[in-house]
Parts: sequence; structure tokens; C-alpha cells
Amino acid sequence: MEEPVLCVDMGATATRAALLIGTRIRMLRDPVGSAADWPTAVFADGTGLLVGRAAVERGRERPEALRGELPGDLGRRARIRAGDRSWLPDELVGALLRVLRDQAEAIADRPVTTALLTVPAGIGAVDPRRAGMLSAARRAGLTTVELLAEPVAAVLALGDGGGLRNGDLVLVHDLGGSTFTAALVRVHGPGRADHEVLGHLTLDGCGMRDIEGAVSATLRADGAPGFAGAATAGPWGHPRNGNADGGREHGDRLLKAAGAARFAEIAAPFLDRAVACCEEVMAIARVAPGGVAAVLPVGGGGAGPVVPGHLTHRLGIPIRAVERPTHAVVRGACVRAVYSARRTARPRRPAAGAVPLTWDLPGGRGVLVERRIEAGTAFAEGDLLARVRVPDGSLHQLVADAGGRITAWHAAVDDEVFTGDWLLTVSADRSAAGTGMPAPRGRAVWRTHADAVTAVAFSPDGRFLGTGGADRSVSVWDLGTGGERASAELDDDVTAVTFSPTRPLAAARDLAGGLVVLDHERETPVFVEESLSEGGDLVFTDDGGLLVAVEPDDIDFDAVWFTDTWEEAEPEESGSLPDGIPPVLALLDDEIAALSSPSFWRKFEEFDDQDDFAKLADAYDDLFGEHARPTVVATPAALFVAGHRPDSVLKIPARGVTFFTCSSTAGLLATCTPGAGVAMWSLEDGRLLRTLPVRGDALCLAFAPDGSRLAAGLTDGTTVIWTLTRTAAPPVADSVFRSDERQETAP
Repeated sequence: MEEPVLCVDMGATATRAALLIGTRIRMLRDPVGSAADWPTAVFADGTGLLVGRAAVERGRERPEALRGELPGDLGRRARIRAGDRSWLPDELVGALLRVLRDQAEAIADRPVTTALLTVPAGIGAVDPRRAGMLSAARRAGLTTVELLAEPVAAVLALGDGGGLRNGDLVLVHDLGGSTFTAALVRVHGPGRADHEVLGHLTLDGCGMRDIEGAVSATLRADGAPGFAGAATAGPWGHPRNGNADGGREHGDRLLKAAGAARFAEIAAPFLDRAVACCEEVMAIARVAPGGVAAVLPVGGGGAGPVVPGHLTHRLGIPIRAVERPTHAVVRGACVRAVYSARRTARPRRPAAGAVPLTWDLPGGRGVLVERRIEAGTAFAEGDLLARVRVPDGSLHQLVADAGGRITAWHAAVDDEVFTGDWLLTVSADRSAAGTGMPAPRGRAVWRTHADAVTAVAFSPDGRFLGTGGADRSVSVWDLGTGGERASAELDDDVTAVTFSPTRPLAAARDLAGGLVVLDHERETPVFVEESLSEGGDLVFTDDGGLLVAVEPDDIDFDAVWFTDTWEEAEPEESGSLPDGIPPVLALLDDEIAALSSPSFWRKFEEFDDQDDFAKLADAYDDLFGEHARPTVVATPAALFVAGHRPDSVLKIPARGVTFFTCSSTAGLLATCTPGAGVAMWSLEDGRLLRTLPVRGDALCLAFAPDGSRLAAGLTDGTTVIWTLTRTAAPPVADSVFRSDERQETAP
């Protein structure tokens, strides 16, 4: 038996709901008037809450007990007065959802606990209104809830007959009761139903209620029959809605009284604002009107002849129509619910060339108390990798059965682990790095950006490369195929790219304070933030549970997010240094502070004394103990390195360095200097081992986790990847994996 799904489009003034059973759709109708458009209103009658049309009818008698436009209050903590008591916003929304659920259960003749609820495009992953909607659903007894952006649902309503292909862009023109929303949606299909919103803007005071109010005022001024007297609240002004069908009868009456030409003339200023909003959305996304496959008018204004005609005249983009524009979003939600029921995820297996390690534990379980060797580090047969405390309190030593290199850990310290758990992954070849002079065995040149490459990073398993550029874009590349797995546009030059150690996620940050997180397995963005400090760095914690944005000019964190929900962590939740994050702070006599992460080290012009740096290194070790990692401070005349060997400080005579990175696994430090190429230094004795020439200048560097490759982002928009060996060998010819220029606009 197929599980029924309640699909709901809750707008500010009207709510539409449908019950999906299999592929059959049944619209839910308000018991008062039998309309499929329910007023988004509640009435507190002293014993409970009435909803929909019943609430509107009672509200005429007691307006103080009536509340409408409910979704706008979600996410707020303030209680709302209605009748003799106050209510939480999610209680009011939950009351409406509960009535819809009750009617759905009566139709389905069985419990309905699964729902798909649409939300405006502007409600992002961490918007409190999203959590408020989910809380309201729980109050209504809906336990399995999916949220869907309204523009995506609108495009899905076109079905397979919309004439759209994979990658097409659709401009959704949603003229609602009180607002207008323009959204640009990229189609992913057929059959995926995972369309992507590229941009959106919303205008208040530009809905059908406003247009009809202007028409009504004009008719009154003209003395039209039936429109004399003082103005009254229009039918779109829920909760005082006089029509059970959500205002269509009133709109038809206005159109008939004014005539089509006069109605269009009065509506023109509002529709011009809407078109300007559409043009701004396309401009922000760098898409010309000719790059948009279709305009889709939905909402209350999409049903009449005025809007399509205006759009055709002003934009010149083909119009796609749905049968009932007012119900497009809820019907598209039903389409998505069908696909959601079929969406499955299969278990992930080790990547090619990787081996998972498990152990038998006394008593079958224990707690991981120590990880002796971190990811990217080589080990020999018999080396101690970790310790586990088993149920009787004794420690169990986890040792290696053969030499190799750790690719990734899958358990964090203090985690409970069990016999058979996949605790870590190691490289299949089990080859440990030796010592000697690195030589470029091969060099690949990738055309990754249309402007300078400003950030580069390898994924923890070495299979993917993340790059960011001055063309305001970030991309994730598959190093096996040379193809682009995922990409996104930001608002300014990209300053940092980093990968999650546990999930297929890449995060990037730009100079304007923007942040985007890409899922390069699903090939889509999963989180966007636009309120950070300008520039700065990013780093995931070792267990992948937190993403940390480091302030560029301070010794603090800009923001911290939980990566399972993308909710921002409060200071008391994360503390000043979350568990598992690579060390980011070093202090010397309260005068010098160094911020660092695996990919970026802060430069201090005034610091050039090796003895002082030794004190700094000691302070660093005191702060972080066994968690300390190699720390580098750059000065105009030299680089100082600590943490690569116990009780050792290394001075490297590199001048004018603009960026550098080190690999403790390979024992190498790489630097880039304008006009001097990329230099490779030994972390054993500070010797210059080799200089790698580049075309133009290198702006950023990154070692692969196992130290076998080095990537450099160049000023000409290319990224060079060298494969390193331990004996000198002649370089092979360049191979261009990607030679086409990156497009400036969406296809």
C-alpha cells in the first residue's frame, strides 16, 4: 500500500493543499464554501482555533480574535495575541496544518504522517522560519516532513509537457496576493525533480491585492456602478476575505467593470516593477534574457490575460503555462513527492585504491581514547595507530598489520566504537614516503577559471581538487576524469576553499563575506551564507561535524556551523576552540598573534627573530599539546617553522614569499614568490630542493594529503598539478585536461 503524502502550499493570504496517494492527486477543500483556496487565517473562539473560511466568518464578529498571514510570523519568539490568550506562531500554523491533515486522513481512510511543505525561495537552510515550519508540522502530527522551495515546485508543475531540457533556465513570475517573487530556476532532469534556484527577489506591495485595490479605487473615483462609497478591505486582504474561492470572483468583477484595456493600464505600473525585478534577478545571475528558455507565470496574477501579455511585450521570452496558475506550486509539490518516495541512497564503499581497517574489540565495543597517527601520515607494520578503552576499563592497542598511509579517520576521540566498525581508511599500495629530492614526474595544466586562481585545495582522499578564482566562482574537479563535478558563483574573489574530511562537501569563501558549500557527489550547493567578514579562511573540524569561518584580522572565529543541519553554533555551544579543529591560534608576549589552518598562514611583517619564534612555538605547544601541527610564520626575509619535529624550530631563507604550504607527510614546504616560480624546501634541514617554473605567477598552493602531488593556482586562470617522486626524473610534456574557457554566463 502506497503511503499518502499531504502536500501544502501555505501563502500569506491563501493556502492550497492536496493529498497524494501513489500518483493520484486530490485537492483538499475548505468545508465552508468548498473552495480549494483556504484563507491562511485562524480564529481563537475560547476553546480552540478555527481555521480557513470558518475563521474569517467568525472574525467579522470579533476581529481581535482573528489572525491572518500566518507564515510571516514563523521563526519569531514573540507570542501573538488572539482572543483571550497569546499563541506561539507555530501553534497557529500547526492548527491549520492539523485541520488539513484531518481532512486528508478522512479521504485516505488511514493515518497521514508524511508531508511535503513548500517555502519561499528566500527561506535558506538556517532561516528560523524553516525551523518554525517544521515545528508547526510536528504539532500537527506530521512526523516525516520535506521542505521544497516554491519556485522549484512551480516549475515541476509543468511536468514532462513543458518542453524543457536538462540545464534549461526558467524564470518563475509569481504574482501572489500581497507580494511578487521572481526566481531563476535551472532544470535538472528529466526524472530528477531536483531543480536548482539560482537567484530570487521579492517585492512587497506588488501583489494582486495591490493591483485590484488600485483598480477598485479608480472605479470608485470614476463613479462606476456598484463601486460608490468608502473603500473597504479587498477580498485578497485575508483574514477579512469575503469570497470562499480566495478572491477570484472579486477579480473577475473588477475586470468586467473596468474592461480589459483599462484594467491593464492601471496594472501596468505594478507589472513594470515586477518585470524590473525579473531583469535584476537575471542580471545578478549574469544571464541575458536570450539565455532563459521560458517564463512561467504563477500565483493569482498568472491566471488572467493581463500578465502573460505584459511579459511577452516586455521580456520577449517564451511563455509556459500551467492549467491553474494559483495551484501550480501545490501540484508541483505533488510531483516532487512522487520522486521523493523513489529517491534512495546506497551505501558508500571504499574509493578505488583505499582499504578500510576494522578490529575485534574485547567485549565487542569500547571508546576511542587516542589517535596516534593522523590522516595523511605514513606508518609501518606494527605501528600503534590508536587506543581503545574496552568495557572492563583496560586499554586495547590498535596496531597496523602492514605499512601504509592513513587516508581518513572515520571515528573521533571519545566516540563509542564497536567490533567490525570501519575506523579508518588507508592507501591500498601501503607505500610510505622516503627522503630525498622531489622531482616533477608529470605536470598537468587545467584551465579552471576565466581569471586568476586564488584558492586551491585537495579533497582528503586526493580524488578531487577544489579551486576558487578572481572570476568569483568555485569549482570541484574530478582528478580521475578531468571533469567539473560541481560549481557555484560568489559575489567577489574567492579567498579560501576547503573540503570536509568525512563527507563529499567543499566550502568556499569570498572577499565580500559570502560562503557557499557544495555537495560534489550530488553536484549541488547545500548551504549559502552572505554575512561574514571580508576575506578570511575556512576549516572543517577533524570529524567533519563543524565548519569554522576564521576572521581575517582577529584571533577569533567569524562563525561556526553544524554541518548536519547548517544551523549556526552559539558561542557557548562551540567554545572558543571547538574539539577537533586544527589549531588556529599562537601567541607571543601578548604582542603577536598568528592565525592558521591547513591551507593558510597569516603573515606578520614585523616578526623576524628566530629566538622569538621559538618562544612562540613553545606557547603554541602549551596551548594545544598533542594537537599541535606544523606552524609557519612568514617574514620579509625568512620563514620559521615549528611543530614539524619535537623541540625544533627551522629557519628557511625564503624572501618575498606571498603564499606557502607544507606537508609533514612528505617533509616538504612549498612557497611562491612573484617572478620566481614555486620553490620546494626540505623540512629536514631547510634546504632549497628545486624550483618549479610557472607561466605568470602562482597565487596559491596545496599539497595532496599523501604529499604525492602539489597544486598551484596561477594568475592566467590555470591550475598546475605536479606529481612528485623521490628521485630526479625528466618532466613529461604538459597535458591539457580542460582547455575551454569558463563561461561568464549560465548556459
